[in-house]
Amino acid sequence: MQLQQESIADRVKRLEAKGFRHIKGQGRIFAVPDFLDPEHDQNPWMFTHHPATLSAPTLDVLETLVDGYDPQRFRAVLLDTFRGYNLMRGDEKVFATPAWAGEIDVHDEDERRRFVATYGEDVEEVKKRLEVLEASAPVEFAGWLPIFEKAGNCGRHPQFAHTTAPPPGYRFRCSAPRKKLAAPVWDAALLVKLLYPLRLAGNVLWAVIGVFLFFFGRGPSVGIRARFRAIASAAKLFVLLWRGGCRVVPIVRFIRTRHFTSQMLLGAQRGPVFLPSMPFTYGQNPWFVEIEDPTTLFYPHIQNGHTHSLRVRESPFYPILRTFLESKRCKGIITHMRSTARMVKTLFASDEIAAKVFYAPLGVKSPERWQRHEDNDEIHLIFTNSWHQQESNFFVRGGLDVLEAFAVLRARYPHLRLTMRTGLPHLDHHYLRLIEDGWVRVISRFQEPAEMDALLSGSHIFVLPAARVHIVSLLQAMSYGLAVVTCDGWGVEEYVTHERNGLIVKGRYGKVSWADYDTGFLREDYDPIYTSDPEIVQGLVDAISQLVENRELRKTLGHNARTDVQNTYNLESWNRALKKALDAAL
Repeated sequence: MQLQQESIADRVKRLEAKGFRHIKGQGRIFAVPDFLDPEHDQNPWMFTHHPATLSAPTLDVLETLVDGYDPQRFRAVLLDTFRGYNLMRGDEKVFATPAWAGEIDVHDEDERRRFVATYGEDVEEVKKRLEVLEASAPVEFAGWLPIFEKAGNCGRHPQFAHTTAPPPGYRFRCSAPRKKLAAPVWDAALLVKLLYPLRLAGNVLWAVIGVFLFFFGRGPSVGIRARFRAIASAAKLFVLLWRGGCRVVPIVRFIRTRHFTSQMLLGAQRGPVFLPSMPFTYGQNPWFVEIEDPTTLFYPHIQNGHTHSLRVRESPFYPILRTFLESKRCKGIITHMRSTARMVKTLFASDEIAAKVFYAPLGVKSPERWQRHEDNDEIHLIFTNSWHQQESNFFVRGGLDVLEAFAVLRARYPHLRLTMRTGLPHLDHHYLRLIEDGWVRVISRFQEPAEMDALLSGSHIFVLPAARVHIVSLLQAMSYGLAVVTCDGWGVEEYVTHERNGLIVKGRYGKVSWADYDTGFLREDYDPIYTSDPEIVQGLVDAISQLVENRELRKTLGHNARTDVQNTYNLESWNRALKKALDAAL
């Protein structure tokens, strides 16, 4: 045992000598190259998703990958400068980054989103794009704010990937600070402990001092003008809502959930701001919000999955949202769901708000590789969890029903295979045995885009018996030409037509999710989906059996789905509608 431990230690030292840090977790072993963090002052887990990081199931495989590693592949080369931009070759493309930002890692997704103005195949193409870009109107995409990171990191959700390819005449920019925010000068927690004996006598005084320290000394590294602007905007918002007849305590709670630190970080922005899913703003800038359903407008005060019996108009936050959305600073409520556009107009019963609602079907890119459904010895089913891989979403997406159905299907069709791209929550032994006995492949680790591309293009049937629509997962599967088997949860039938571009199993609508058009609100009750539903299971067995036995049906549904993405659910169509919304508002 000692020799084995020494051997592993020696091998780890060899990795370090070759310029890699070794970390282990998530069922994988990672080798993080030193050039990603030369000072070693960051948590190495921050870099496990970087394409320059190597990962393998065993140390032997990892050492082989390190031996064949070419670090030059991840080195950007400066080719030219043009109108204040550096033109750099990296990742087989030419990127334009602002000269003031210095050296940029164009292989890192966050760095690209924050600093890459545009990119192309060669220098001349990028220069032409920069000329067009200079004449376009900037819109700040605020998904980088800390408050959105706390809200499921929704600002990085693939739903908002369209901001990297804006409509003509506009450009989305990202003003996130590059460095990690500096620690505050004052340690408020320590100060509270020192003053604890005087707490009862000094509560009022400490409240004043605490506000003073937060305003002038704590929080992010922003100028004093940004701090004044944020607090002035919060005060104006309070007055606006108070004059609108809203109650004081809910107003204060609403303003607090907008997150003062995030609003300070927007202090230098003067133009329009684009917000993902939730209106986290004081209204200091003209703003748009893109939503999938009305519930996220009220987040965190009202949350998805628990609205089946909610009397939303009796909520103290209803008049707050109504007044907030009617304000002149709110320029647009953009949604890819026709149902949501209809509900929002009914919910608030306001002509001012109705005029700000814009609907357009969401668009995604069509991949080059896709499933043709030729003759196959094996047929592969795939089930995926949400983008942020929350284990509880395994249930919300119908994971239990998929396992129950596959147990029946596997016995009937031995050539059937199931891959579940998900982290597994705590499951009953019954479901663990279904996974083991059915030889179900579970992939819980992060996958690079190339790995996901291979996984999806190599699958045949996409199974998503979810509580409601999951638009990016659905369109992505359709774009790969997969035959989609889904449920009638809210929103699905706006994109999937039964027996034309997919198969829809009945049993979710009206039980787990449904649109209440009388009140204008989305009703959701996720409790039933935490147990398997026999009606859904039987529906999945019947639908998948059709596709297994009828290759032509499988091929037709998959081809129709991909054609729909190419012709209707594409970025060009989405951008035309988005441009119309931006033009009308600005």
